[in-house]
Amino acid sequence: MKKIIYHFVLLLLTITFYQAKAQIQSTISGTVSDKSGGVPGVSVYEKEFSNNGTTTDDQGRFTLKLKGTTKIIIVKNVGYITKEIDARGKTTLKITIEDDVKGLEDVVVLGFGQKTKKITNTGAISSISGAEIRQSPSASLQNSLAGRLPGFFSQQRSGQPGKDGAAFQIRGISTYAGSGATSPLIIVDDIEFTLDQVNQLDPNEVESVTILKDASTTAVYGVRGANGVLIIKTRRGESGKPQLTFRNETGLQMPTQRPKVNDGYTTLSLLRERVTSQYLDPAVAYPQYFSGNTLEHYRTNDDPYNYPSVNWWDEVLKKVSLQNRINLDISGGSKIAKYFVSLGYLSQGGIYKDFSKDQGYTSNYFYNRYNFRSNVDIDPTKDLHIRLDLSGRFGITNEPYDKAWNNGGTTFQYLWNGELSSFSYPVYWPNGLIASSANPSAVKPNPVANLMYAGYTRTYGNNLNFVAQANQKLDFITPGLAANALVSFASDYGFTRTLRRSGSGTNLEILAYVYNANTKTYDPWKTDMYRMGTLVREGGSLATNRLLNLQANLNYSRSFGNHNISALALLNQTTNSTDISASLAAEPYNIRGITGKVGYNYKQKYLFDFSAGYNGSDKFESSKRYQLFPAASIGWNISEEPFFKNNIKFVDAFKIRGSYGLTGNDAIGSSVYSYAKTYSTGSGRSYVFGETPTTSVGLIEPTLSNYDITWEVQQDADVGVDLKMFKGKLSLTADYFYKKRKNILSDPGTLPGSFGASVPKYNLGIVKNTGYELDVTYRDRINNNLTFFANSNITYANNEIVFRDEPATLYPWLSTTGKPVGAQFGYTSDGFYQTLAELYNAPKLVTNIPLSNTQLGSLKFKDLNNDGIIDQNDAGYLGTNQPKYTVGLSFGFTYKNFDVSTLFQGAFDYIIRYDRGILAYQRPDRQSIPFNLGRWTPVTAADATFPEISGSANNALVSSYWYSKGDYVRWKNFEIGYRFSSHIVKKLHLNNLRLYANGYNMGLVYTALPVFIDPESAVSASAGEYPQQRIVNFGIQVGL
Repeated sequence: MKKIIYHFVLLLLTITFYQAKAQIQSTISGTVSDKSGGVPGVSVYEKEFSNNGTTTDDQGRFTLKLKGTTKIIIVKNVGYITKEIDARGKTTLKITIEDDVKGLEDVVVLGFGQKTKKITNTGAISSISGAEIRQSPSASLQNSLAGRLPGFFSQQRSGQPGKDGAAFQIRGISTYAGSGATSPLIIVDDIEFTLDQVNQLDPNEVESVTILKDASTTAVYGVRGANGVLIIKTRRGESGKPQLTFRNETGLQMPTQRPKVNDGYTTLSLLRERVTSQYLDPAVAYPQYFSGNTLEHYRTNDDPYNYPSVNWWDEVLKKVSLQNRINLDISGGSKIAKYFVSLGYLSQGGIYKDFSKDQGYTSNYFYNRYNFRSNVDIDPTKDLHIRLDLSGRFGITNEPYDKAWNNGGTTFQYLWNGELSSFSYPVYWPNGLIASSANPSAVKPNPVANLMYAGYTRTYGNNLNFVAQANQKLDFITPGLAANALVSFASDYGFTRTLRRSGSGTNLEILAYVYNANTKTYDPWKTDMYRMGTLVREGGSLATNRLLNLQANLNYSRSFGNHNISALALLNQTTNSTDISASLAAEPYNIRGITGKVGYNYKQKYLFDFSAGYNGSDKFESSKRYQLFPAASIGWNISEEPFFKNNIKFVDAFKIRGSYGLTGNDAIGSSVYSYAKTYSTGSGRSYVFGETPTTSVGLIEPTLSNYDITWEVQQDADVGVDLKMFKGKLSLTADYFYKKRKNILSDPGTLPGSFGASVPKYNLGIVKNTGYELDVTYRDRINNNLTFFANSNITYANNEIVFRDEPATLYPWLSTTGKPVGAQFGYTSDGFYQTLAELYNAPKLVTNIPLSNTQLGSLKFKDLNNDGIIDQNDAGYLGTNQPKYTVGLSFGFTYKNFDVSTLFQGAFDYIIRYDRGILAYQRPDRQSIPFNLGRWTPVTAADATFPEISGSANNALVSSYWYSKGDYVRWKNFEIGYRFSSHIVKKLHLNNLRLYANGYNMGLVYTALPVFIDPESAVSASAGEYPQQRIVNFGIQVGL
């Protein structure tokens, strides 16, 4: 009996072994083609074992060993309709795939992790893939979005390593409550991020970026949705064997604009001309420059130490600095668990020359960043999905301690403002000692000494984020029902420390030398300083921010024949706490809300959506804390109607949609509890009492409280059209939007000064914002070797202050009401005074400027109210500093293994003030620029582009002359790459190999500015901003 059982078991094992062997050896091969032939890069995998898959080669061929018993394979590729093929009993297949001309496969991301098919979406949404973002070598994610997304307004103000991220808005600005009040809500994998945190995010981790632009998509965020929402989804693992990808990039960074300055002789010649125009003797006024043959020495440069001509831009800045980026990621998994793990390193060098390298430290700018991410998806059962994400970054930002000596200005401030003259002193004396002026308080100090010896400020920052989410299908209750719970925690930490020379304040003990002509020696600039100050280490500010988010929701999605229903009910709480050690301040606050959303469509033809967020914020008093923000949207896929489908066949999809709703904005004050009473002590706040008068410290309420402060509320309407034509080759999206923002926190300007107390702000202001967007894309596969794409988008947004409660003005051009946010005011220039008759008949200037100080060639201004006087009543509206138009144009192609793409981006219809540094020449210790050479003289009167240079004070008044159109078009980005063919890659035992070069901020195609300032940073360049950077980058990507 035992032998019978033994042999029976042995027989079963043998049968099982041969069945398993036969199953493993079951192989199928074939080709995947479209109308043009074989399609490379198509995913082919087994439905039963989704991690068992392959991709088609250059000719569309594939071979796949099947493991399962069902023999069902899935054929999937972007731009095509996914196919399911029954391969039972077959060894070869010829598969034809069809273009997804209607976008049936396209999925868009919505708020709180929701997704919907693009064909049934009724909201205003734009998105971009992570692959497109990675075509830009910029280290900051938001910089890579400019020009690519309609409705996305951005301007990069600085190129400083670690601080070069652009500020941005969605569909312009709808409030004047401050810069923080205009920022969109940013969500990264269900965690709220700040603008600075997004700036530190590694673009290699990003799967997609989506912006939500109308009330139907943002109302679910309630008091946070009025400025739009930017949603970033990071990459996740897919079933299959581990895929390891390594990227290494090295980039060259160069300033986009390197200002040109005049040499010492030219600048001094202008100074002599100015002094002469004031009827003074230059040799008497400035003997150090104009006595004897002094000026001739400057011209010939025969003695560069005593008669220098220094270009400080060239002396201080390198031509090129380096940027390096390394990424390593691995993804894969099985049917049960999938993972994506990424490590990243970024190094950005500074543009200053390395003067401090011999001091044992670096005072140059630099930024080093380390990023990591682990995204894990687990499906322990077919109905339960668990998500575990852990990510973070560590960053070090270094800056010069750049406020040394007794001036307090930074080197870039001195450079932009023309405060470093070329003729005052050389960089070094012949013996190698650092040169200086004898009076650095009058003539700005040598920046080389500052950068060499002053020290540095270093900021350490880290960010840690964790997300745990569980989704349980509840089909046993009713099909399509699911419950979801999420908890996320984010911690952001920053610490700053300084290493600097000893000394008080900005008067540091730094040695530099002046030439003593009497003793023919080089003496310290400060007579009592004979040695360099010691290095002193200082602790700085410490700031931590913690954010905890809890979510619980029920999802429902089900079809009943031609009726499709979806619903969401969600509870949400976010707790934000910030600690600042320097002020011992902590302002925790909560945002709580209930969100609901219901969607219905019939045959994907008639579309209806309703959403609402009932939200509250601790930033407001308890009785003013909660409000309902509802929104509704409808859509009609006209192309699904028989009368349309049967007669207009070149149109693949045509949808019209509209939405209306309310959204809110709680970012309206610098303090979380701005509504509450505050008390303060100090001088003048004491009282006296007692038989023996004693002064005791008292308390006062400096500003009255306002417990009625609440959020801004926005009425938001949108009408849009989505269109696809010519077999999906041409797509178009157009939107018109109208926003009306109320309850903007404002100063009550109509209260009289005799009120007797400092009054709080009130929710009084109203701003409307209207505009349109147009996005057109053309894509075509010419043949199997050649594909082409082109995209153009334009956004127009124009805001107007409807009400601000400002004091009554005598004339309409003085009022901000009726003007846009960002309105600029000043005198209206009317050319130059060309004749003595014009000069003597000119309106009187009520700025106490003597007539003798206004000369031929001086600026003249329009007398707007015709009262014969130029005063503040003539300082009218000049324009806005916010662009009304933004445009983007991108195109590219692939040919065999080559790919090429490029992007142009621009902004129009706004003005920029550019006078800072241009009038520097009016002081004897300042620098002139070529623009000054177009000055008015009797000879050049007809063609002059600059006022006379006598130093007339009215030339420096804020006027339209010093404003220029800010319009520009920039070659923003380009990339060229080569992907090695599969047979070469296989010989190298790799999965893929690609070489590429790309560039960012490549050049200005057009700018309206008459001077050297970059149009994006022009608003703040004069304040000492780090120059914008052009980046040319070379990289390699290896797949293992």
